[in-house]
Amino acid sequence: MRDAARLFGRVVAGVGINPRKVALFSVEERLEMLRGAIADCGWGNVEAASFSGLTVDFAREWNAPFIVRGLRAVTDFENEMSLVLANEQLDGRIKTLFLMPSHTHLYLSSSIVRQAAEIGRRVIPGSVPGGVEAKLRQKFGF
Repeated sequence: MRDAARLFGRVVAGVGINPRKVALFSVEERLEMLRGAIADCGWGNVEAASFSGLTVDFAREWNAPFIVRGLRAVTDFENEMSLVLANEQLDGRIKTLFLMPSHTHLYLSSSIVRQAAEIGRRVIPGSVPGGVEAKLRQKFGF
């Protein structure tokens, strides 16, 4: 998000509601954590909002010409490319921009962080914002 905040005058970070996934935290909790991270980083041009449905519809609703996605490793590419092609069919005016993470986050995923927390291990230092780590500690008691 740091790079998106530097590239664009306004960024809307979307918290998607996916009924097919079992989320660890409620939408409200995820928004609270995201807003806390945004405030802690001083990104005055970034705001957070939740949405259900398609990301491309969320982007259209916010008049966003771009969807910014993180692309960690080559294994992400195939899935991301299929999303780009689908979004292009739904609204060709909205383009997808991929940003690479720093090398310290290249192979990090929410699943890894969650699994460590579930077994009572402290999350990898710097892998999540402080407010997120506090919520994980509260939920799993580590």
